[in-house]
Amino acid sequence: MTPESEHKHDTGTSSSMSNRGNGADPAMASPNTTALGFNRVELARLMIQSLKALGYKHSAQTLAAEAGCELESQAVTQFRECVLSGAWDTVEQLSEHLDIDPVNCLPTVKFLIREQKFLELLESGHIKSALVVLRSELTPLNKNMERVHTLTSFMMTSGADDLRERAEWDGAEGTSRQKLLASLQKFISPAVMVPEHRLETLLKQANEQQIKNCFYHDSRNDAPYSLYSDHVCDKVGVPSITRQVLEGHTNEVWYISFSHDGKYLASTSVDFRVIIWDLETFEAVHTLQGHTGSVSCCSWSPDDSLLVTGGFDKSVKLWDTQTGTLKKNYVEHTDIVTCLGWLPDGNRFISASEKRMFMMGTSGDVLHSWNMPARDLAITTDGRTLVTTSNTNIRLISLVDMTEIGRYEEMDDITAISLSRDNRHLLVNTTVNPAHLPMHREVHMWDLREGKIKRKYSGYQQGRFVIRPCFGGGGGGSPTRKGLLSDDELDESVHHKERFVVSGSEDSKIHLWHRDNGHLVQNFEGHTKAVTCVAWHPTNPTMFASASDDHTIRIWGTPEDAERDMERTRDVDMPAI
Repeated sequence: MTPESEHKHDTGTSSSMSNRGNGADPAMASPNTTALGFNRVELARLMIQSLKALGYKHSAQTLAAEAGCELESQAVTQFRECVLSGAWDTVEQLSEHLDIDPVNCLPTVKFLIREQKFLELLESGHIKSALVVLRSELTPLNKNMERVHTLTSFMMTSGADDLRERAEWDGAEGTSRQKLLASLQKFISPAVMVPEHRLETLLKQANEQQIKNCFYHDSRNDAPYSLYSDHVCDKVGVPSITRQVLEGHTNEVWYISFSHDGKYLASTSVDFRVIIWDLETFEAVHTLQGHTGSVSCCSWSPDDSLLVTGGFDKSVKLWDTQTGTLKKNYVEHTDIVTCLGWLPDGNRFISASEKRMFMMGTSGDVLHSWNMPARDLAITTDGRTLVTTSNTNIRLISLVDMTEIGRYEEMDDITAISLSRDNRHLLVNTTVNPAHLPMHREVHMWDLREGKIKRKYSGYQQGRFVIRPCFGGGGGGSPTRKGLLSDDELDESVHHKERFVVSGSEDSKIHLWHRDNGHLVQNFEGHTKAVTCVAWHPTNPTMFASASDDHTIRIWGTPEDAERDMERTRDVDMPAI
């Protein structure tokens, strides 16, 4: 735990919170509150802060005089200026007059101040003075001694550049003082020192909440929003019709996967074949033949130049996606290959069966093996954590030291999983064992940091077959590189790009739910047999694909998408004059 995380003040006050409410009666508002129940002084201070930030200093002064309040006291202003100028002795003196808890918080505040002071002295070459701060000011606080030991090791750095690199700190001339100020502010009551950009932060939170609750949110509408109206999306941006039916397989289609650039789709089938489809023409560009049994899974390399496949013949095959030729054949497995996944370096991938897992190199080497089964797997985008499932278990395995670092358990057997782009949430489909007939099931969304189910999505049917879910509803940009066990704040923009949860079903339907509230948004009909796999396009927010036991793949989109497909077809078929 970092020092600044040990204690945080609440951002509200009891008096203001008790009066707030969207349905407040203006006639009931007191002289100290607005018509909607907000504290007038608080609102005025936030407006003063915003006016200053916008450059309207005279207007801010006028409002302060008329409202009879100031944004902050002279002591707070001086405190901020001293932090940014590096007047550390004055900063410490002022910190004792800012209503900071003297027992639980003030020692931590002093630690943070003295840590910055130490680093700046070391950076500027004042080694003896830095040592004095370390021994006489930091150590006597008896706070975070592990950090003190780390700071001590910085005494051996070879210079300022080495210090900044090892400390992951950008120096006195960088942003370190601004970051320190932000850390210190967490220990100061917001009533004393108003957080930076507070009014804009509240407006942004309100907009994000509206987006979160928007039933049909389309990420293509994420342009700068207007403060004049609420955020509303209509159903136009939600896939609703079949754009194309891809017919090339002669038996059940079990798995589909989009290339990362969104230009191609790979499909695997019981017919022993893998087909790579061009999503511009919706034609097959390569048919990969070489497996001698049903092909159960496939996975694109990070740069899309390679495709790895596995199946019932117990082999794993590595293909060149440009030429469609076989590059490597791996025969280490002694059981059906159930799942595959690439590490972000593009040189390694993991294959698994109901008996063992292997980390393979594209050179053909076996780099590591685990004597544990896996029915499905996912790898975080930072390449540090492997998520696997077998029976009722969800396992987290470190790909740094190859050890198990966490385990969760479902009530029923897990058949498939899908990891969110922010690496935090995991969709889980389950079935009762033994299962004979399709039954109504729930897709579970696990929070892997908290280790519990956060949401359930009900209505699809699953019995004997593997049914694969996915997140969807947005595209564009790169997934976050943060690991699922990171303490950093989540990238909300990534979360907003995955608004939906989608799953096939043994009743031949596709079910699409709102990710955050669990409500069913739409059912899709078109397939004539069980829909076993769905995949959302990585860059097009209105396209997803579905694979079925009816031997077909369907590409779903909006009526506008379908119209563009027809126009493109007419242009291609039109004879030359």
